[in-house]
Amino acid sequence: MKLYLTLIFAIITANTFSQSDTLTNSVDTTKAKSKEIDFGNVKVIVKDKKKHSVTKDTTHNTEEDEWLYTDKQSYPEVNFEPTFGIGVSGLTRETNEIGLPMNQYTPTSDARLDLDIVQSRNYVINGNILIDFHKNFGLLTGFGFEFNRFVFEENMQISPKNGEFVSDTVTAFSSYKFKTNYVQVPVMLKFQTNNQDFKVALGGTVSYNIGSKVKAEFAQPDAEIETTIKGNYNVDPIKLSLGIRIAYKGIGVYANYALTPMNRDQILHTDGLVNLTPFSVGITMGGL
Repeated sequence: MKLYLTLIFAIITANTFSQSDTLTNSVDTTKAKSKEIDFGNVKVIVKDKKKHSVTKDTTHNTEEDEWLYTDKQSYPEVNFEPTFGIGVSGLTRETNEIGLPMNQYTPTSDARLDLDIVQSRNYVINGNILIDFHKNFGLLTGFGFEFNRFVFEENMQISPKNGEFVSDTVTAFSSYKFKTNYVQVPVMLKFQTNNQDFKVALGGTVSYNIGSKVKAEFAQPDAEIETTIKGNYNVDPIKLSLGIRIAYKGIGVYANYALTPMNRDQILHTDGLVNLTPFSVGITMGGL
């Protein structure tokens, strides 16, 4: 009986040490270069020296490429980004000589054309379509609206038909605002950092005039008058401009300068033939 008990104890002891040694060998990272523990769809690979483990889902991969598996971004990628901008509107002036004797030339404008830049405003609403061809490079296009408000220093009137700027010494305007509105389509190259926090876009914009008007306020002895006068105002329906936009984490700045004058026909001014070219500078919220 003692012999039987001794043999049974020896067998159990040997089996226990064998199982313990097997488990130790499977996770010992110091005796082998690497060990793999397979839990079905998840595999843990343990390497020696560095003694780190990597856990990954291998259901997408074959045996050959499972260690090289990475989640790569596919391109091109298209995103929509609405933004709003506010800034200042300005006009640069180009005056050309008439080349005619004064008795053969009749000017129709005599106002100074100097802007009150503090009160002149530019508002933009953009629906940007961002097409990324690479994580650092892409295209910006889409659609948007631009609203300009020009306030002049001199007391004047602008004729709604021909856009003549005439100094007014009779009516004292408390407010006189000349407004131009456009729908626009930008086409710009876009560059950005890897995390897309910092973005730069530069290129051109095609704009179409959808309306121009003057909003005026003045006083009479017994009333305050507010009036809105719509017209052509000699505004060219097409505007081509170059611009740059810079944004960091959703806050940005922009600058645009027109390649074409605002006026369709040259202004017959007492100083000569005048062209007015618009520009705008401001900040954006929401991105580029």
